[in-house]
Amino acid sequence: MGTVLVTAPIATAAPPGSTPPATGDIRTVTLVTGDEVMVQDGRTRSVRPGAGREGMTFSARTHDGHDYVIPADAVRLVAQGRLDRRLFDVTTLLEFGYDDARRDSVPLIVTHPEGRSAPQLAADTVTRELPSIDAVAVAADKGGEVWEALTDGTTTRRTAGGVEKIWLDGKRKSTLEHSVPQIGAPAAWEAGLTGTGTTVAVLDTGVDQTHPDLADREAAEQNFTDAPDNVDRFGHGTHVASIVAGTGAKSDGRFRGVAWGARILDGKVLDDYGSGYESWIVAGMEWAAEQGADVVNMSLGGGDTEELDPLEEAVNTLSVEHGTLFVVAAGNSGPGAESVGSPGSAAAALTVGAVDRDDELAGFSSRGPRVGDGGIKPDITAPGVEIVAALHSEGTIGEPVVDGYTALSGTSMAAPHVAGAAALLAQHHPDWTGAQLKAALSASARPHASLTAFEQGAGRVDVPAALAQSVVTEPTSVSLGTVAWPHGDDQPVSQELTYQNLGETDLTLTLSTEATGPDGTPASLFSLSATELTVPPGGTASVTVTGDTRLGEADGVYSGTVVATGAGTTTRTPVAINREVESYDLTVNVLDKNGAPAVDFFATLIGLDNTTMKFPYDDDGSVRLRMPKGQYLLDVGVIDEQTGHIDLLVHPGLVVDRDLTVTADARDARPIRVTPPSPMEMALGDVGYMVVTELTMSGLAILTDDLSRVSTAQLGEVLPGTTLAGKVNTQWFAEDGSFYGLSWFPAGEVPTGFEKAVQQRDLATVRADLGAAAEGLGGIRVAFPLPREGVAFVVGVGTDVPLPSTRTEYYTTEGGVRWTTDLLLEDRQAETLVGRLTSPPTAYRASRTYPARFNYAVFGPALPPEDVPWVYRYGDYLGVNIPLFSDSSGNAGFSAVETASTQLYRGEELLGETSDAGYGFFEGLPAEPGRYRLVTTATRLKTFDLTTSISAEWTFTSSHADGEDQVAVNLNAVRFLPELDRANSAPAGDPFLVPLLLQDQAGEVSRPRSIRVDVSYDRGASWQRVPVLANLVAVLHHPAAAETVSLRAAATDREGDTVRQTLIDAYKLRK
Repeated sequence: MGTVLVTAPIATAAPPGSTPPATGDIRTVTLVTGDEVMVQDGRTRSVRPGAGREGMTFSARTHDGHDYVIPADAVRLVAQGRLDRRLFDVTTLLEFGYDDARRDSVPLIVTHPEGRSAPQLAADTVTRELPSIDAVAVAADKGGEVWEALTDGTTTRRTAGGVEKIWLDGKRKSTLEHSVPQIGAPAAWEAGLTGTGTTVAVLDTGVDQTHPDLADREAAEQNFTDAPDNVDRFGHGTHVASIVAGTGAKSDGRFRGVAWGARILDGKVLDDYGSGYESWIVAGMEWAAEQGADVVNMSLGGGDTEELDPLEEAVNTLSVEHGTLFVVAAGNSGPGAESVGSPGSAAAALTVGAVDRDDELAGFSSRGPRVGDGGIKPDITAPGVEIVAALHSEGTIGEPVVDGYTALSGTSMAAPHVAGAAALLAQHHPDWTGAQLKAALSASARPHASLTAFEQGAGRVDVPAALAQSVVTEPTSVSLGTVAWPHGDDQPVSQELTYQNLGETDLTLTLSTEATGPDGTPASLFSLSATELTVPPGGTASVTVTGDTRLGEADGVYSGTVVATGAGTTTRTPVAINREVESYDLTVNVLDKNGAPAVDFFATLIGLDNTTMKFPYDDDGSVRLRMPKGQYLLDVGVIDEQTGHIDLLVHPGLVVDRDLTVTADARDARPIRVTPPSPMEMALGDVGYMVVTELTMSGLAILTDDLSRVSTAQLGEVLPGTTLAGKVNTQWFAEDGSFYGLSWFPAGEVPTGFEKAVQQRDLATVRADLGAAAEGLGGIRVAFPLPREGVAFVVGVGTDVPLPSTRTEYYTTEGGVRWTTDLLLEDRQAETLVGRLTSPPTAYRASRTYPARFNYAVFGPALPPEDVPWVYRYGDYLGVNIPLFSDSSGNAGFSAVETASTQLYRGEELLGETSDAGYGFFEGLPAEPGRYRLVTTATRLKTFDLTTSISAEWTFTSSHADGEDQVAVNLNAVRFLPELDRANSAPAGDPFLVPLLLQDQAGEVSRPRSIRVDVSYDRGASWQRVPVLANLVAVLHHPAAAETVSLRAAATDREGDTVRQTLIDAYKLRK
């Protein structure tokens, strides 16, 4: 298979901030299999099989802003859960910095069965032993050798002996977004409890021991990162450590930490930018536990899944083996449900949400239920909004609020309040285990009456109450699970709750429950087997907690608290039950070409009227899922283990309103056959679909260089409100080098088989004229098909072209198919892509010939028509994504740059700034109309010799935009259109005419109210005004000795809005 280019959907209106900067930033990500994926502007653009993997078939998917590329030989392992799906999540790999420019290996965590040795790998590939989770950290080379060592097989791979699962060694980040008195710590100090004699491990970015508040507080330190030392160059760890145990020395005690007598174990597991590999974090956890830490603070995390990941496993294992308490930030992904991150999602973790100084839940604080099992998380809350603590002198986060201190927000700040409280409690009860500390802190927490258990757990930490707590419970929260719909025959669900009396006399407890339903109103689903319980000193007594969903009316999650009071103490235990919403069993049976249950297949279930995405799989070819009532699309790819052939089966409209069984039978699939006008070589076959609803945009592409390896079938009908575009996209090269783009988008269906014999008369001809580029730059020509309307997940082949050159291209026209073409600019020596020119989508007519010019100067801002405006208002946001380096034909141009900036002003007030060229997303703008000024500058890489630098400034009026559409602001670009030769030069020493036009965001040309043009022949050192004729032609007189021409323009349109542009080295002069 040759190089293929994969582009994400060409979107209509997109949510705020969803469009990545089109800066020309192009990166290559090599997968663990050795296959290469090129990513441009955050979108997957190319897939190249690794060495020795020629002919590999890939499934490429886009969904919810993430692109996945999975080779066929990895499909079974991913489906079985033996291979981390994140290894093929190109978006996540790029976010982690795992592209080839920033890493020369793929970091893995490889687990092995307990009691067995780790798999045999080259010594230089194993970077760390992780015994707590029976794993090793591995740096996998990008040539695929480690992939070969960890897996067996050919067309379909299996894990090698001694390998249980291959995880991506992903990255976790610090969870950054009137506190100590708020939780009652001073009362503990007055009682002589300051944490003295306890140790708290701070696993973070390091701790600044030179800060007066943290001087002499460290018991030990260890660096687990690739930074040269433990120095905190980010500032997060210092801030966190001072909340735990800062002495307040620099502020005369004003900003003292919760347990200022405790000692700190400084484990640097996050780098100088606030992120760290999961293997670093696990190693830090093991070290902290082995050092005897009473408490480990982890103000870090990442996304959670239904699986038990390495960090969660390490928390649970080390908590039991060492009796350590791990206090973990819940995360800052609120206010949505199921947003608690990992490792806060670990059962043994004491997971902390954030409240403000009034005990109101912070909007950013992550909420439960826990992903997968619906468990109660977070466990507790603490202050986490505008927390003042130590500021590292070399840190990069935070501005001083007073000398030596900064205010930060996040569950990162909430967790150390609880860690400090745990240290005070550990001093008070030196023989307690971490589980006992967790139980006491949870039992004594102070709940907020308007918050649910999934928002606050037991409530806000209360230090005096914890110190006085004489009763704790096991478990610390009661999750009664899910009761299946329908509820007419529901049976009560019960669980035993055990109380332990820590005192020396009998304790009689009065028991009651408090609960709310899904709508927040009081509920009475929970009952107790007793309302009074006597617990002997040092002993236990139990009560049965019952949830009876028959007593509820609304479906959804009910949560509350079991409250026990007696002898001046109150113990609270969160409780929850899920009264399942209307749901049904969905059984998916997958059969192979022989009618037998399939083993090698992938399946994806995508919600159409909901946001579900599941990957059902079982080795016996049959999977049963419990799904809420709704509409779904199911796609299944059945893979032939011997040939790699894929039968793609798509049911675009499953209505789950009853128990349902769906059979995906590979025998229903029919072949795809496309015959070009004459014998030629097929470079790409791309078969798939795109589906769009109000809630979903998802696409799949099967990529191959041999269409005989793909068959398709549609299994059901498309539902109203769903837009489905099937796709058969083939691209070919004739013997004379001409290109054939033969593509179709069957409207409203994924075709069950497809056959087309193409005649030359059915095609349009395009003569592509490609201008010269600077020395060392080469071109790659790419074409992408698009349907007449809507969006598509489309693919094209990139081919090297010399610059300058011409190329003949032929395109299908049937069904109104549109074509957009790219000229990518490559630095041949560095083998990196540094620029892109993209034509507007065009529908051609058969038997017609069309010219197409690319890469002719002048390069500058242009506003070709697009579905999404280049500059738009969305509510009180302003989105900016201007193609600053477009060519004279109006092809949208983006370029890699050395330096860039974009600023937005309202009047003289700077509202926001980015370091991107012509890109920014500015929020929180005033709703009322106002005058704005948008300024951008950029300096291109030295590889370029034209438009080497640019500056532009626009003024316009903008106000709040209602509705869901992105509303174009009134913005114009001045376009310079000189007649240049193929080297982009004009004659020196002669008069020269430069036609101009003023282009608005619709791509329309208007006449300006006024326009001025200046020219420079010394690269902007001096300027002179030139006359502009009535027909908008600037008259220049080129000096004989000049080498380049720089241009500057200022224009005002009929609305009074202005544009100013300066282009240095706009075009060359030839002697």
